[in-house]
Amino acid sequence: MRRKRLLLVLALGIAGAILVMRRRPSAPAPPEQHLPPPIVKPPASPLQVDAEGSYVPGYRFTVNRFRFTGLSLRPEAVVTFATGSGAEQSVVCLEAVIRVDTLHLRCDDPQVGTVTIDGRFLTRLATTRLDAAVLTAVVTVRSGSGEVLYNARDRFEWQPGH
Repeated sequence: MRRKRLLLVLALGIAGAILVMRRRPSAPAPPEQHLPPPIVKPPASPLQVDAEGSYVPGYRFTVNRFRFTGLSLRPEAVVTFATGSGAEQSVVCLEAVIRVDTLHLRCDDPQVGTVTIDGRFLTRLATTRLDAAVLTAVVTVRSGSGEVLYNARDRFEWQPGH
């Protein structure tokens, strides 16, 4: 009889251990992994070379009765001159190499001559300051025969729109 009790107690102990093992929660589930929000890059600042507007020289000069008033790169490269009456004349630059940091323009007009502009941007990103020089360039104007009518380095300020 002792043996039966001992076996009964042992059987109850094993059964109890099995129940305890089943009731005990398994290892806690790992916390839900939330993906970090996607990294949103701030919009890239526009480059000065891509800004639409005009570049106004610090020094205005006159060639063949036409006063140089500036240049524009976008949407197409042009130089502008004003006549004595104030009317503006745009000359399209058929040779235009415009890079992030430099530019080379060659614009031919039968009345003004051949205008070449070789320059570099002083600022890479488009500026909102309208009183700051953003381009420095050598402006050369030659007559049809090749005579240099004007040649000087100048600094240009940018003006939006035009």
